[in-house]
Amino acid sequence: NLVVFGEFKRGKTTFINALLGRNLLPSAVVPLTSVVTILRYGDAPQVEVEFLDGHREVTATEALRDYVTEKGNPQNVRQVKVVRVAVPSPLLRKGLQLVDTPGVGSVYEHNTETTRDFLEQVDGAILLVASDPPISRGECEFLMEMRPHVARLFVVQNKIDQLRPSEAAESLEFTEGVLCEVLGQGEVEVFALSAREALEAQQE
Repeated sequence: NLVVFGEFKRGKTTFINALLGRNLLPSAVVPLTSVVTILRYGDAPQVEVEFLDGHREVTATEALRDYVTEKGNPQNVRQVKVVRVAVPSPLLRKGLQLVDTPGVGSVYEHNTETTRDFLEQVDGAILLVASDPPISRGECEFLMEMRPHVARLFVVQNKIDQLRPSEAAESLEFTEGVLCEVLGQGEVEVFALSAREALEAQQE
């Protein structure tokens, strides 16, 4: 399980879509993802919804929004435990599972708790932060909470396309400095990118 964590509206879902090269998971300008979504390899796209009472339903990818988003499934009224999506992606062919989690720190506290509850199942993690605003105190606190559960951690700074080159460099330097201090390391590598531009480039 390679899990993508971060505060709400950092672009986690768009980032995962960019990795897959397809606009599969729903994204929006408001806090969106409310249910843990696991993406794994399959010969054809398929969605399996597992509910808290144990029963499962298979549906089309177009119906994802009705189960995993705050708008389609407010306060998780549908009682969804987890959604698994089969994707014919070479990235997932050897057993890697990408996991999209609800953003922490949004107005929907249950989303933060859903993400915390998944920490025990993490093998590796990608912490997604933004370029503007740069890494926050809340993100640092969540990083320290998740760090004991994560064997391998990657940090991605998204949305660099929203800044001028000099501003992007300054933001990246700030994020690296904060992470070095928080993690107690002399050097931390941060991967800077624009998930939106990456997804658009793959689609074109």
